[in-house]
Amino acid sequence: MSQMDLTYSHVLKNPAQLEGNDTSFGLVSLGELYINAIGTHPSALDDSNAIKDKLVSLLEGAHKSNSERPFRVMLNDQSALALKQMKGADSEPEEANPAMGLRGVSRYASEAGKPGFVFECEVLKKAIEEKQLPVEIVVPFVRTSSEAATMIDLLAEQGLCRGANGLKVLLACQLPANAVLAEALLAYFDGIIIDVDNLAAFTLAVDFGDEALPYTFNKHNEAVKSLIRDTIRKTQLADKPVQVLAQESDKAIIELAEGANVELVYQ
Repeated sequence: MSQMDLTYSHVLKNPAQLEGNDTSFGLVSLGELYINAIGTHPSALDDSNAIKDKLVSLLEGAHKSNSERPFRVMLNDQSALALKQMKGADSEPEEANPAMGLRGVSRYASEAGKPGFVFECEVLKKAIEEKQLPVEIVVPFVRTSSEAATMIDLLAEQGLCRGANGLKVLLACQLPANAVLAEALLAYFDGIIIDVDNLAAFTLAVDFGDEALPYTFNKHNEAVKSLIRDTIRKTQLADKPVQVLAQESDKAIIELAEGANVELVYQ
């Protein structure tokens, strides 16, 4: 079955999305799901086991909508700005530019971010070992090949060894560096999910949530589309899966993905 034979899917970010509909979830944003379902900083949890069980239950619900396809879960990609809004977030540092600070691998390896990373790994292990969910881990904000190697080591330290029992680890392509270095990064990862919103924001140095910015800065900019095409080409040449994570309103990006025979996941 080719990728285009598959139906489009969506990202699970909030437990409410699981209620009373038949949406297919191709990706779970564990960071956003945690914020929306729990709301307490991982370093301040009183009963982490009950919280883990709750999140595993939510993962089970998401998998039921998507049982015939890869079940991909992206580790927390939120910045300190978002995480500081949670209860008990005293350990979060003050950052001059949180969007470009402790995110992804740099966060997981830091003193402030390690409790959350360990917690998420324990949730994924419970989902894999106790519920037999075929989880594939998606890693956000990998800035260099060195960070890619560090990430694989960090996961292994938590008992999530890439390749062990078929465990796959994918890269969330969110930075121009990911697109440029895709060939080298694919040595560490089993596929790529292209996160159009973040890739465009960092390519154009634009916060799309800022209404003061000129409308001409958009995700359909040729620089953004060129990076997307290049990443798709490199990943397909490596014979590894590639998905495009986009908004349903991103018509030009959707056409690009469809033209390249790439599956779409809608935000």
